[in-house]
Amino acid sequence: MDAAVSPALRLNGEGAPVELWLLRRAAARARQRQAARDWLAGELARRGQEACWTESPKGPWMTAGARWRSSFSYCGPYILCGLSRLGVPGVDLAGGADGPGDADVVHLYCGPEAAAGLAACPAPDRADVFARAWSGLEARLKACRRGLEEYSPERERFLAAARITCQVRHDGLWASAALRPDPAEPGRGGS
Repeated sequence: MDAAVSPALRLNGEGAPVELWLLRRAAARARQRQAARDWLAGELARRGQEACWTESPKGPWMTAGARWRSSFSYCGPYILCGLSRLGVPGVDLAGGADGPGDADVVHLYCGPEAAAGLAACPAPDRADVFARAWSGLEARLKACRRGLEEYSPERERFLAAARITCQVRHDGLWASAALRPDPAEPGRGGS
């Protein structure tokens, strides 16, 4: 039997560029996704917006013209929920276990600056530094609606549109939020 969903824990303040909440539900991913949908419907209703989204393989996708945009990430029993009305959010939740290949992974995907930061930190801190860098990268990729790809100057130019708005450590995990202005909707994210 699945555990119940914990009450949502707000990780940053209301009105933040990307507002973050953390839910906990030890369940199969399909049930976690349903918990995220239920939370989203309730939160949008609280804000006076009808729950209007289309389903995608990765969860709810807000319909064109919606005031609020959402992003979700799952890590173990945790569900990270992000909402923004300033553009397209991306959120990610990551934990780390110091692995022998972390330096190579960070260099290949996060780039030379992040790799240098990982190499310079004391060994006991490496898993945490890795998780923060990885979570930040994934949040920016999600905000730009791109899949995982290796570091390149071209990719970084594209990802420059998404800025990290928040990184919070909770229960050994890094929660990151990024925001990209929505070019499809003039005035969104720019005013």
